[in-house]
Amino acid sequence: MNPALRTIRAFIRSTRHARYSTLPSEAVIFTEDDRMVVCWHPEKPFPYEYSLPLPEEKPDTTILCIGEKDVTDVFRKKKPYQVVEELAKITYTTKHRWYPRSRDKKAKITSPDRSYL
Repeated sequence: MNPALRTIRAFIRSTRHARYSTLPSEAVIFTEDDRMVVCWHPEKPFPYEYSLPLPEEKPDTTILCIGEKDVTDVFRKKKPYQVVEELAKITYTTKHRWYPRSRDKKAKITSPDRSYL
């Protein structure tokens, strides 16, 4: 007997018995010799609204929209300890990494013996 016909007949016979899932949207059927399981999962409808792209939000970051305080914070002169703190936070290092070594500050600055070097 053709395997496809056998499967169809098993499907018809098994629907008469209570050997299928109770969910109305899908079916799980066993053949009469319990060697094969036939599952049917229909494709669920996908609403059109869910397929549309998300709307893009335009950020308001032009010079005219930025507050005066924000502009002054960016362009103000920072003190050396503030710069060190910011660098330490950005690079996840200690503050000591950003201070110059004292031996470099105390080193004698020698002028070159020839001006063209």
